[in-house]
Amino acid sequence: MNGFQVDHHDAESFLWCVVGFGVNEEQYRSLCEACDRLLLAPDSTIERVAIPWLHVIREHPVFLANYVDLFEPTKGGKAIVRKWLRVFRRRAWWFRQILRSLQADGRQWFGPDQLPRGIDALFVSHLLNSSQAGQSDDFYFGGLPNEMVAKGHSVVIALINHSGQSASHLADMWKESLVPRVILSGSLQFLEEVALRHRLKTESLRLRKLATREDHGLARCVIARASQEALSGGSLTALCMASQIGALVTKLWPKAIVVTHEGHSWERVAFAAARKSFPGVRCIGYQHAALFRLQHAVRRNLALGYNPDQILTAGTVGKAQMERAPGLNGIPISVLGSNRAFKGATINGGLPIHPDKVDQLDKPACLVLPEGIASECHFLFEFSMACAQSCPEIQFVWRLHPIVTYESLAVQNQKLRTLPRNIVLSQATLEEDIARCRWTLYRGTTAVVPAVVAGLRPIYLQLSGELTIDPLYELEVWRTKVASVSEFIQVIRSDVDACNGFTEADFDLARRYCESFFLPSDVGVLIT
Repeated sequence: MNGFQVDHHDAESFLWCVVGFGVNEEQYRSLCEACDRLLLAPDSTIERVAIPWLHVIREHPVFLANYVDLFEPTKGGKAIVRKWLRVFRRRAWWFRQILRSLQADGRQWFGPDQLPRGIDALFVSHLLNSSQAGQSDDFYFGGLPNEMVAKGHSVVIALINHSGQSASHLADMWKESLVPRVILSGSLQFLEEVALRHRLKTESLRLRKLATREDHGLARCVIARASQEALSGGSLTALCMASQIGALVTKLWPKAIVVTHEGHSWERVAFAAARKSFPGVRCIGYQHAALFRLQHAVRRNLALGYNPDQILTAGTVGKAQMERAPGLNGIPISVLGSNRAFKGATINGGLPIHPDKVDQLDKPACLVLPEGIASECHFLFEFSMACAQSCPEIQFVWRLHPIVTYESLAVQNQKLRTLPRNIVLSQATLEEDIARCRWTLYRGTTAVVPAVVAGLRPIYLQLSGELTIDPLYELEVWRTKVASVSEFIQVIRSDVDACNGFTEADFDLARRYCESFFLPSDVGVLIT
């Protein structure tokens, strides 16, 4: 094959082998059961439900790293060091939080001084970085809030600030917006923070006593660890957000509150706080991302006050997957759609890939799509760097989630500071990146979905010893998996030589399946 020379030594030695995730499927299911049993116990409290660690989100290795020591406990000095590191982190976080509350002015959110009352909908969304400030469309809900306003409905958006920038400054950038935005504060008043901390300490002690009454085994380990996690920063943050959302609901009296719904603890306590503040409010969870094979927390109910009244999905794939979840006990599920519905970019060339098409390309390209998780970026980028060095005729387009920057990754990983010439750091839109590529290398990101719709061949990087995190796990055609550079190059060679065994019917089936992930938004679902 002309132009594709592989260094076989590098390719064979670059086997991605991640050992030590240590949680198999049987253990994962038993973990979910043990955590749910504690959350659903008759003596469960809102403080317990606020503990993020008890909500097993999905089978991603980053999430599972928080549970590995339940099944592979460390011993001796290493165990002592790990324990005290956790204690130190929790205390350091609490110290920083106290300083923040002392320096803050006590406001629970930043935004317009005057907000409407008796509104139709309060959306709870996320501000991932400062570049989103002032934009008309919301990152998660797109133009739906604006459409509701255009149809005569009143809407407010509350944003959780992940940007690290001043909330007051960012909120000012929406002064002229038709849809009022408020950005939740990162802290409460000093005495409120202390009171919430005291409540979590009480729950921690309660759990510690409960653990001593439990027989040795997984259940006891889970309760004991939950006792520690009750004092984590995540638990306090969840209660703080519940307080803020409760106060906002008291002020706005919304008919409905619509929250991004992924199974996190803060979502559950937000529903409880909203109902306590305004009992007539309708709580709606928006499942906006793909569901993974063993996705758990979003697929099961808790006590009644913590559950959504309705679940809205981004497409029919998510709706079907949620409807098959026995743990939801009949919660109504409808398709809202998504601003991520594919808008029609085209790929470079035709399908399937024929050799006579290759010559027309400037350079065959592969789009590399990591999740917004630093470790996942490092996995995919280092792997694709090895591929780029072995195969200089292929261009690799690196695209980041908005919450991650190239600069931050390069600080953590010096290998990323000097890149081969055939690696491009994308500054373009997703549609533009898709249009210049033929393949996409991915793991757990749903950005692969529009890439497949446009005709890109999805190549999943499988790490040894892990549960799959492929959002296209149901797709049996067109998608392929690799575990080494040599396997990746074989896929590329096979495609270019048109000997991959796939047909256009296979691609059409994959395209139609992925089109159903994210359907165009239907504002009528919210206003009926």
